[in-house]
Order: sequence, then structure tokens, then C-alpha cells
Amino acid sequence: MTRSLLAVGFALCVGLLLAFPTSTVAQPAPAQPRGANSDVELVDKVKKSIDSGVAFLKAEAAKGSGNWETLVLKNFADMDGGATSLAILALLNSGVKVDDPTVKGGLDYLRKITPTKTYVVALQTMALAEAQLASRDKKDLPKLARNAEWFKETAIRSKGKLQGWSYPIGSGSANSDNSNSQYALLGLYAAKTAGVKIEDQLWKEIQEFYARTQYPDKLNEKSGYWKYTTFERDPSFTMTVAGACGLLIASMGLDQSEQQLDAVTGIAAKCGIYSDNTELAKGLFYVGANFNFEEGKSYFYNYYGIERLGRLSGQRFIGRMDWYRAGCVELLKLQQPDGSFAYSAAGARKGIDSNYSVIMTSFALLYLSKGRTPVLVSKFAWGNYIRGEVGKGDQAILTERNPDGAITGVPNWNRKHNDCRNLVEFAQREIFDGAPLSWQVYDMRLQNLSTQAKIDSEVGLLLQSPVVYLNGHGPIPFVTRPTDQALDVAEQILKRYVEEGGFLVAEACCGDKEFAASFEKLVGRLFPGSTLKRVPPEHAIWQMFPGVGPGDFPDLMYLDRGCRTVAIFSPSPLAGYWEERRFMPADGRDPKNRGEKAFCLARNILAYATGMELPKPKLTQTKLVALENTGIARSKFRALQLRYISDASAQQPPASDALRNLMSYLGQHAKLDVALTSEVLAPSDDKLTKFKFMYLHGRKPVQFTPDELDNVKANLQTGGLLLVDAACNDIKQWRVFDQSFREAMAKMFPDQKLVTIPANEPLFRIAAQAGIDIGSVKCRRENAEGTGAEKELRTYPVALEGIKIDGRWVVVYSKYDIGCAIEGHKSADCLGHDKESALRIASAVVLYSLRR
Repeated sequence: MTRSLLAVGFALCVGLLLAFPTSTVAQPAPAQPRGANSDVELVDKVKKSIDSGVAFLKAEAAKGSGNWETLVLKNFADMDGGATSLAILALLNSGVKVDDPTVKGGLDYLRKITPTKTYVVALQTMALAEAQLASRDKKDLPKLARNAEWFKETAIRSKGKLQGWSYPIGSGSANSDNSNSQYALLGLYAAKTAGVKIEDQLWKEIQEFYARTQYPDKLNEKSGYWKYTTFERDPSFTMTVAGACGLLIASMGLDQSEQQLDAVTGIAAKCGIYSDNTELAKGLFYVGANFNFEEGKSYFYNYYGIERLGRLSGQRFIGRMDWYRAGCVELLKLQQPDGSFAYSAAGARKGIDSNYSVIMTSFALLYLSKGRTPVLVSKFAWGNYIRGEVGKGDQAILTERNPDGAITGVPNWNRKHNDCRNLVEFAQREIFDGAPLSWQVYDMRLQNLSTQAKIDSEVGLLLQSPVVYLNGHGPIPFVTRPTDQALDVAEQILKRYVEEGGFLVAEACCGDKEFAASFEKLVGRLFPGSTLKRVPPEHAIWQMFPGVGPGDFPDLMYLDRGCRTVAIFSPSPLAGYWEERRFMPADGRDPKNRGEKAFCLARNILAYATGMELPKPKLTQTKLVALENTGIARSKFRALQLRYISDASAQQPPASDALRNLMSYLGQHAKLDVALTSEVLAPSDDKLTKFKFMYLHGRKPVQFTPDELDNVKANLQTGGLLLVDAACNDIKQWRVFDQSFREAMAKMFPDQKLVTIPANEPLFRIAAQAGIDIGSVKCRRENAEGTGAEKELRTYPVALEGIKIDGRWVVVYSKYDIGCAIEGHKSADCLGHDKESALRIASAVVLYSLRR
């Protein structure tokens, strides 16, 4: 085939570029100004965009008798099944169920055809594998195995070396291209994930192919690129994206670690050694330096490639571009009133796929939906950067540098490339029943965080990930300074992240003592006076799932803050086990060795840190508690927390940050003029009468002396209100607190009893007038056996009890936790509410307390 025919063939197939659609292009929607939407708005707009795109694809399927094929693509291009496969992939990844009639009809169509072109075989394989994952029905496994064999047979080789894949067109086609090759690789990996055996030799050949066909960048030795074909003269951005993805996927397919791990000690002889380090680093460098959504010959095809690279590499930033957020902003401008997507730019079309609405919409949905996958773990990048030579302005690329000054592709914070990926995969299976989850590298060094507002915004985004993970070799640079110095920006981010409910997991890679010492110092800098302690046998982490106990990891350390554990640290090596999937136990309840137990430990930690709740979708931003920099005006509402136990351990009551978070919430949602700082007083203190809202949150039995009972009662009789809840506890101690509080109230008000507060009371109406609904809340209550907490949060009518005097509720009691939830506690062993419900309940009580 001549080169010109190849180009024509490529144009035609790319138009189908994965599936050839069927409808005409709608008129472009008016462009929206850049940066017009905050991330808070953007996350909702992305969800609505996905729903609208799904509706469009379903409507197009109805026009096409249950599939998305066209006469031209099916009969003239021999691409029957391509459009349908791509649309099915988009629908499944957008949350449409596998038994949905439209999806079911499309899958039935795909099962009847035997495609003969690489793109379509790959897409069919990907769609059927995705359906198998969703349904757990392996009826398509024989077809997937046949498709995998087809890829092996049609691979082009010369002189014993893999040259890639072509369409193929006819027999004996010898000219491969990197677009067909990347889809062949995607098909092979989809077959592997479905259970088809792919020989290691083929993955090694693919690795060698991508390493051999990378071209050195003459402008900068740190970067390298790929072309569409060897006949081309110029670099190709989309094919460089494909090349970097190819190296990542081949490594995942091969699944062979080069670290030479000692399975007994967890120490790797070659920690951080990867044979594709150089080529992958250069490819990522080239993509980052030349990043552009319009760089590719086909606009939406380019988007799908960028999403794949960002997700597989775990990078939130490609170069210095926050790729998912930026792409969402641009894509939303291109969605049409009917839900489809169309490219427009000064009258120029961008690729053959600009003629096909189904293709453009499917690629856009894949970008929006797959990139939106919730982030379970963020790996925190640390170390020094030097500015590279490629890129312009804010997009200039940075190059990693270790403390010895050497430029390296193996930074000390990332000696394990697959630990997070494998942990998230295991957690998906063990904790979240297969729900889609992702991980990311969080690199605050790539941003301008010169103001407190920017830092706060960044923390708000980081909180979409419930766990931040730090590990590495050597000291953490921003910690190795005098303790009296102001916190570094990285330390500020970590501190605020924890204060707002985030959870830290740290591990000394290969047991590195310098890293361990610096992390312990970091804890002291973030929270002066706090130290890491050994995790006790009774800690809830050991109880989350069976299979691992305190005797397995006796040196595991933890940090408590308020009523929750906020950090877990292992000075002994664990990441070496997490790096290799061979240690991932098939049965997480019966691990056979230390490596399998290391995975089970991580599962228990993640279950504890998340409360077994799914993280929010990417782009979800948490609004932080405002930092109060001024003195407290007399007009501001100020709350009181009662400290009812007089021993020294009660100087900081449980959930000491709960009132601060509650006051911030009231300021933001009810426009209440509040002071963020609150007073902590003993029940006997004479100053009690200055506060008309008192809060008692406890874990130990309530014990009031007669004088304390009289002092609190006097405040309640003169306009005060007491909100009480039982802190997170094991069920036996929870019952003890509940019983002790009821006995205390019986002594305080011998003629009154705690009664259920009806839903028609003013407490509910006043909250509703402020836009705060407490009619139903999420709560984890006792399980059916009464032996512990339910496994999941459920929606219930709010359960509040109280004591009323002269027509006014003076005591409001929740036997389910509120305070720990407001502080960010998520443990699945806790009888209590989720954070949003807890904030709404407590806010309602505060607003009611102001009623006179």
C-alpha cells in the first residue's frame, strides 16, 4: 500500500476512529469564557453533561435499530461494530447498567459479528470485557480469547522483531502505524483483565517495540517522541501520548517487578529500578512540554488519549496542566443542545471524526466519565525541582532532582510505581464491591501557591481523596529545618488537609531510617506536642476485616487528634509488597505470608480511613473552615463545649475541632455571625451563664456532681440549651455512655424524661427556613444482632430526644455520634452520622437555641 493510501485509510478509520457514527453534526454551542466556573459548579456541570450525552447516544441507538452503525462505515469501510463498541464503552463508563435495554441491545449486536479490522476487534474486546466486569458473567470469555489470538496472528514482524499493527487491509499488509498499534494493545490488555492468558513474551515484545521506536528530541535531550508511521517526518503528539501509554500498559500486562524484593524483609535490592524509566520519562516530558488539547489530528481522539495517559500514570498534572479539570472546561463548551459534542474553531474541522457525532460524543463521554472516577489515594510528591528547558511561561516543564543534585527519573518519593495502583485495585474488590476507583500523584510543586486563598483552594481539592500517602527514601526536604520556623507550604497543605478530615498513611520505603525520622519530625511540626504511638491491640483498624492483627505488625504507629486517628505510619517496609500483584491475596480473610498480610493491613487502614464510604467524584471541592484572623467581636455567636471529666486527660475534650467546623458551616450556610473559637469549661464554672448554647460530646460515662448538675440546670432554666451526643465508641462503651447520660438527666430533671422530638416541632421548621433540612439523614446504627455497627450508612429520619421546659427544648440528645463526624471521623465501627448530616443536625439545634 502506498503512503498516500495509508493516509486515506487512516483518515477514514480515524473518522470511525473507533467507531463510526451515524448522525449529522449539530451547530456549535456558544463558547463560554474560560475560568467562568468554580470547581464546585464544574463537578455538577460535568455530571449533567454526562447525563445529556448518554441521552443522546441512547436516542441515536433507537434510530439505528439498537446499534450505532452506518451504511458507509459498515459496508464500505468494513468497520462494522466499531461505532457500537465505542458507544457501549462510553455508556458503561458513564454509569449505565449492563442490563439497560440500550446497552443490552448493543452487546447482542456485537456478539453476532466477527470484525476484521484492528480498531474494531480492539473496541469489541474492550466493550465485551467492560460488560463482563460489570455483570461478572463470563459468557463472552471464549470470544475475548479468540480476539486476543487474532491480535497475536496479525501482529507485523520483521527480522524477528515486532513492528506493531495495521488495519489490516487485505493479506500481507506490512506497514504498521502507532494508532492501530495502540488499539491492539488496548484490546490485549482488556482481554487480560477479563481472564485471557497473554504470554509474557508478547508484553516484552511490546515494551521493546515502544522503546525502539521512540525518537530522540533534537530540541531537548530530556524528551522523546513517537510518529504515526516511520514514513512520517514530524513528531506526533497523539502518537507520543499513545507511546507513553503503550509503555505503561505493557508493564502492567507483564506484571513483573525488577526490584528484587526479599519477601521476608520487604527490602528491595533494586528499589526504583524500571527498564522503561528513561523512555517513559522522556515521553511524558515531551507530552507535558507540548501539551495541547488541539495538538492531535483528531480532536476528540486526542482527548481520549490524554485521559488514558493521565489515569494510567496517576498524574493529576501532565506537565503543568491540571489535565482533567482543563479538559472538562473546554469540552463543556462543545456540547450541543441535543447532548452531542461537536468541534468548531474558526471554520476549521479537526480530524475526520468531526463528521461523526456518535464518535465525538463517545470520546467526550469517555474522557468526562473515566477521568471523573473517584480518587481513593493521593500519593504525595516531595523533593526538589529544577526548571527544565522546554515549554513556555507557566507551562515550562520541571525536572526532578534528588538531594544529591542528580537529575533522575527515579525520585525518592516514587521508588515504587505500582503500589498505589495495586492497593486501590485490592480495595475496590475487598471494600467497595468493585466500584470504579482511581489514584493520583499529588504534586503541589507544580503550582503557584503564593497566597492563603490558593492554598485553601488546593486543600479543598485534595480532600476529594480521603487518603494521602507518603513514602520514600531519605529525609523529606521541607521537614529538615529548625522546629521554630514557619510551616512550609507543603506542611500547611498537609496540616489543613488533616484538620478538615483527611487521613495520612506513611511508610518508610525499604525501612529507610532517614525517611522514618523525618516523618516523625513532620508530625511534631504539624501538630506541636503530638507524637506517634504504637497502634494498640484494641484499635478499630485491627477489627475492620479479619486476616491481620497487631501481632503481624507490632511496630505500626498512629496519631490521634480529637476523637479520631488521623495518621498511620509503618517504619517497617510494606510498599515493596504492594508493588507486586503476586502478593495480592485471592482471599483477603486468609493471607498466607507477610506480603499478603501487608495488602490486608492496607485494606483495613483504607476501610477505617474512609468509613467504607466511596470518595466523591474527581473535581469535588470541599469548602474549608474559614481561618479567623481577627479578635472576637462581642456581637458574634460563640459556643461552649462542656468538659465533664475533671482529670488531666480531659484538657482536650473529644472532637475538639467539632465546634470550630460547625461555626464555619453556620457562617457559610445560615449567614450567622459566628466566632470560630469556642470556650471549653467544666460544668461547675461560674462563666456558664454567659453561653446560651452548650455542647457535650463524650465517650466515658457522664459524671456530674450535685453542684455541677445545679449549675448546668440553672443555665438551662434561664435560656440555655444543651446539645449532647455519644462519641464514636465500641458498642459496649456506647451503651454505657447512653445509660449514664440518661441517669444524669433523671437527676437533673427528676420530673422530666427524655422523649422523642417530633418532626413537626419548631426545631425542624427553623432549620428549614435557613435552608437546612434535617428531615432525613445518613446514619450508621446498630446491626440486627446488636453486636456492633451496621456495615454501611443508611438514610433514616433524624432521631433526636429532648427535655422540654415551659414549651422550649432545653436538652437535645442524639445517641448517635455527631461531633466526631463533624470533625471528619469516618470509621465504619462508629455508630453515628456522616459529616454532612451531622453538620445539618447540629446547625438546626444552634439556630433553635437562638429562638427567644
